[in-house]
Amino acid sequence: MELTLTLDASSAKPLQVQVFDQVREIILEGKLKAGMALPPSRLLAERLGISRNTVNAAYERLSAEGYVKARGTAGLFVEPIPPDSLLLIQRGGQALTNGPVPDAVGEPLLCFAGSPGGGGDRPELDFWVGRSDPAGFPLRIWRRIVNRLLSQETAYLTDYCDPAGLPELRAAIGTHLRRARAVAVTKDQIVVTTGGQDALNLVFNLLRGHTRQLCIENPCYLGASLIFRSAGMTVHPVPVDGDGLRTDLLPKDRGSLLYVTPSHQFPTGAIMPLTRRLELLRWAEETDSYIVEDDYDSDFRYDGPPLTALAGLDGGRRVFYVGTFSKSVGAGLRIGYATVPRLFWDEARMLKARMSNGQAWLEQAALAAFIDEGHFDRHLRRLRQLYKARRDHLVATLRRTFDGASVIGGESGLHLVWQLPPGCPPARQVQVAARERGIGVYALSSGAAFDVDQGARDDMLVFGYSSLTEAQIEDAVGRLELLLNR
Repeated sequence: MELTLTLDASSAKPLQVQVFDQVREIILEGKLKAGMALPPSRLLAERLGISRNTVNAAYERLSAEGYVKARGTAGLFVEPIPPDSLLLIQRGGQALTNGPVPDAVGEPLLCFAGSPGGGGDRPELDFWVGRSDPAGFPLRIWRRIVNRLLSQETAYLTDYCDPAGLPELRAAIGTHLRRARAVAVTKDQIVVTTGGQDALNLVFNLLRGHTRQLCIENPCYLGASLIFRSAGMTVHPVPVDGDGLRTDLLPKDRGSLLYVTPSHQFPTGAIMPLTRRLELLRWAEETDSYIVEDDYDSDFRYDGPPLTALAGLDGGRRVFYVGTFSKSVGAGLRIGYATVPRLFWDEARMLKARMSNGQAWLEQAALAAFIDEGHFDRHLRRLRQLYKARRDHLVATLRRTFDGASVIGGESGLHLVWQLPPGCPPARQVQVAARERGIGVYALSSGAAFDVDQGARDDMLVFGYSSLTEAQIEDAVGRLELLLNR
């Protein structure tokens, strides 16, 4: 089929993103129907006067997100798209997104700081989840930015910040989300928080009056389960499979609040496909429910193009997006954020003011400059290369050592899961024995899973690989081999 695309070479949006966005829109509008073929990449590149690699990158992302599928050498063909009524969910938020902005008023599996035993008794070789590499912190650039800020701005050190966060930082976050996650938000939809956990608390308290029951992944992130379990409401644990949360098992009652990690399910690492994401949005619309999307480590995707966030599909209607800089820059900064639909902005800002009178100015200003000056993007590229190499080495070492070990959830993020082979002791037992040998590996049942019925599976070990060198990974897996094969 002939595709009519309009590209703007002067736009800040990369050409491959423009191609992706426009082809995606054509598919969603039904102009390209299920079973129809996309033009060959070479032909489309010639018609548009752009590189074939640019078109291929856009096609790869369309395929990764489930809009098209390759059929051998025949090319790429459009996948079946859900009913038109479902697609209206994506259009339903346009009035909210494009309307006037209201006037402003005047961590990880075993998620908490410290080691499993508390204090400073971390194992020598610790696959603790969500830890950034200390050597990867951009200290030289960060020091230069901080020194510059302190030489130029001192009044802010003795004044209160906007409780929603420094406007410059909120604008920088909005730019990053639009470019990296296809989440179209402005600075007046973003609230800066003290890390991701604080953002979850903010959203939960914001929606408490709209909520009759709570839904959560099973297994899930410990921090979210603690918030939900302390609420005094009915909690529905929803099972997870290889495609993430089972949308067919969500309750049909009206007025739910659902916590979900669709881009890298925590802790299993499953990635939710497009069809299930759209089913999730349809469920929210039909049951008058809201969704908290925790995108805790989406900056690190190693295999394939970045995925559109659930909030990007939603169009600013029912999804509250939560993110953090703890994984990408450093947990010590204590900076996270939540995005809210416009109708909730005033209420969210007032609630944040009651929770705290804003974050520290210096860290916010430094992070805003770090993003705006392009350092953040370069920093992420370096870390992706580093962490991908460590992931590859861990996977290769496990499979070489344990005869084709089954590894799950390593396409993105900072951790993966090894499904123990038959005949191995339970994962919890392995965790305890490994710790005695200086190795930190973690069972799903080690405090990070939420399962009120049967208890978490005990045949999986979680490995956070980002803070260990390749030599340390090799050493740790060698010690595990001696432990399990003795």
